[in-house]
Amino acid sequence: MRVNPFTVLAAAAADWQRLSGLLEPGARRTLSERLSRLRAGADASDPTAVLAAAQTLLDALPADESARLQQHGGTGRFTHQPQSELYEGYAAGDLCMLVLDGNPMVGPVLGPVRERLLSAPSTPWSEGADPRLIALSGTDGRRRLPLFQFEAGAMPWRIVLEVNSVLRAATDPWGAADWWLSRTTWWDGTPAALLGRGRDAELLGAARELAGPEGEE
Repeated sequence: MRVNPFTVLAAAAADWQRLSGLLEPGARRTLSERLSRLRAGADASDPTAVLAAAQTLLDALPADESARLQQHGGTGRFTHQPQSELYEGYAAGDLCMLVLDGNPMVGPVLGPVRERLLSAPSTPWSEGADPRLIALSGTDGRRRLPLFQFEAGAMPWRIVLEVNSVLRAATDPWGAADWWLSRTTWWDGTPAALLGRGRDAELLGAARELAGPEGEE
């Protein structure tokens, strides 16, 4: 391959919403396998994983799309440094999150939001966790539960489960997490900071206001 494979994957991540629809199911499965290998060897000590993933993608796409990605990849020297190989603010790791996790929080705009939310204290997700809890994943693909959701130990706040249902956290965990952990015009602070302070009715009312008529009652 005469192009930088990290940049090829980064360019694919930048246009993945469109490109994903051009892949056959078999090619999508093979790409997932290759990206899993790439993620497992995140230190890039073995270049075969990133080369295989990029070649799989180029072979699976229509010729014109493959040529476009190769053009984006350029002809520069392959340095084996994935974090420095960016395309318009996207990295190869962003494609791993998009393909392997269905995680939309990638790129120069949503990536920093992802990191901000993941910087909040959390605990690893485990089988049997209440499905109403917010679960977030980062570049490693491991799911974690923000700790603000728990009253004590492994016991979730009841109001958190109610609000998460209204905010449809099961399908939009990042949006729900951002609501809980961001300052709002409703209060001087974050909604999460109001837990345990007798403000449950206000929290639920604000969530319903945001969700509109489609929010769960």
